[in-house]
Amino acid sequence: MNNSDPYVLFLVQTAILLFAIVAVFQDLKIRKREQNAQVGAEVERGKNSMAAIYTVYGAIMASCLVVIDRAVGLEGNKVVLIVLDFLCVTYVFFFSTWFRNALFFPLMRRVRKD
Repeated sequence: MNNSDPYVLFLVQTAILLFAIVAVFQDLKIRKREQNAQVGAEVERGKNSMAAIYTVYGAIMASCLVVIDRAVGLEGNKVVLIVLDFLCVTYVFFFSTWFRNALFFPLMRRVRKD
């Protein structure tokens, strides 16, 4: 039986990278709109919001690390994948306005409502 780890990991890594790229482009559109409107706002997150971000960020990073660590057939490439995941996930969670305001917090409100 063939080892499917490299194929599945390739799909997961591609999805993470593409999602981060989408987040960058969405954030660029938001920044462009803010500059054209000449209006800006600064939002400070409360303790509950930041706790939710830290918790989900930690869970996703831990999951990525476990998947990469347990995958067979990736010897010599694991560090690159870990760094790529770290950069993508960190950007999305801590620097992407679009992700937090359009996806993360609406989803968290929906989960808490249920």
